Amino acid sequence: MESASSLAAQARGYAKAARTLEDDNEKARARELYLKAAKFYNEASLVTTDKTDRNTQRDLAEHLLDKAQSLKRSGTRYSGSGVKEESGDTDESALSEDDLIMKHTPNIGFSDIGGLETVKDDIRKAIIYPFTHTELYKLYGQKAGEGILLHGPPGCGKTMMAKAAAKECGADFISVKTSSIVSKWVGASEKNIKKVFETARRCEKAIIFFDEIDSIAGRRSEAEDYAKRVVNELLAQMDGVDTADDKLLILAATNEPWAIDPALRRPGRFSKLVYIPEPDRDARDTIFKINLKKRPIANDVDAGRLAKITESYSGADIAAICKEAADIPLGEALRGGEPRKIEMKDFVTVLESRKPSIRSWYAEAKKEIRKSGEEDVFGEVFK
Repeated sequence: MESASSLAAQARGYAKAARTLEDDNEKARARELYLKAAKFYNEASLVTTDKTDRNTQRDLAEHLLDKAQSLKRSGTRYSGSGVKEESGDTDESALSEDDLIMKHTPNIGFSDIGGLETVKDDIRKAIIYPFTHTELYKLYGQKAGEGILLHGPPGCGKTMMAKAAAKECGADFISVKTSSIVSKWVGASEKNIKKVFETARRCEKAIIFFDEIDSIAGRRSEAEDYAKRVVNELLAQMDGVDTADDKLLILAATNEPWAIDPALRRPGRFSKLVYIPEPDRDARDTIFKINLKKRPIANDVDAGRLAKITESYSGADIAAICKEAADIPLGEALRGGEPRKIEMKDFVTVLESRKPSIRSWYAEAKKEIRKSGEEDVFGEVFK
């Protein structure tokens, strides 16, 4: 995933180019670039950790969407409630397939993910075996195609697990850019959802993956009208999935499962909630080995010892630790020193200042789950 600063920089570039085109009276092209700029600001707001930056980027995204709307060609109409809608045969408000979807076959499998064997078994039964053992599922009257919602603390492998599932069953992996789904224009968000499922149905077999699904599938009781319509369309599309014909399965991931509309967690939709915990000791050992494999490591570096002293660290934390440890001898070499291998002391130095990033998530998760009254649903968080 790109950083917030990189996404914001791309947004500024598109916005600057749009202003130039607008001054030259090339309004159609300017509007297209304003939409791209808004999309990148919106994506930046989803990945930044700074609350002030997040609010600023959201405001900029809304401002640029308004700019794009003001440049829309004539020929609009109004709904009975006075909301401006698209008209004509072309739908400029709906995004293209490339804007919504990243389609590919992943190169990462279960063997590349340390630990989480119970989680892998759950995914095999719900996602992989319906593709690889179709006749057995029919024989025992087991309905395939019910979605899986992966949830748990950030940085613990939910996205990697989804990609690995697609590779294990040889399916196209359709990763949905959820930040691009929602549009301010009436009806466009629902069309974007529909386009995702239409794309998947054209594949021989596919897994649709909604990352950060809470951004488009929040509780309707707390949502604005446009957000309710998005959830309703998602429910309708999921209810229409029949893997006997479609060869289509659905995965989603979230750090905030309590925020998901309960209707999406009923049987036939995201029927199974799979908790992805922080990595255990064996998993941490594997993650360290994977991240150190292509780096020059001194003989005193012991992945097992590192795994022992990094309890409560996420997989993303461990990847960052390895990168920062490598930065130490790299920095020395850049300052004119003799290049050397990464030593255990470098990891100790990093760990003195880097604490587990997911502790705050547990505190917030417990508070929100108690508020929702669903302790029995998300009990794993309290263990």
